[in-house]
Formats: sequence, C-alpha cells, structure tokens
Amino acid sequence: MDIKDFKAILEKNNINLSVEPEESMTVSELGLDSFDVMMLAYDLEDAAGSELQLSLDSTVGEVLAKVNDAQRV
Repeated sequence: MDIKDFKAILEKNNINLSVEPEESMTVSELGLDSFDVMMLAYDLEDAAGSELQLSLDSTVGEVLAKVNDAQRV
C-alpha cells in the first residue's frame, strides 16, 4: 500500500482532507477524529488481512508500514 491507496481509502469513507497527506504527518494532523480512525482501521485491516493498532498519534508512514508488513506475512 502506498500513499495513493491510503488516500483512496479515505475518499471511500467520505473523509475529505484539507491538506495533502505526507508520511511524516500524524493521523490527527490530517484532521481525522476517533470515528474516522475507526472507519479507516476497518478498511486498512481488511487490506492487511489482520488487526492493526492505529491511533490519532500514528503517522501515515507507520500506518502504511503496518499494512505492508501484515500483507507480507
């Protein structure tokens, strides 16, 4: 998964960003709230095939790495 895929999942969940996501940004810096994180986690876990630990303090890069690591297993 890359940043483009991440943005597609956000769009699927009707999460409109006011900034362009970068890997160093935290999820909260994107303007997501805890409900958005829950919805995002559901789709990311589906893509990864396993449960992921996400929080508002997770960076976009950490999220992408968790998904990619889980997909390799």
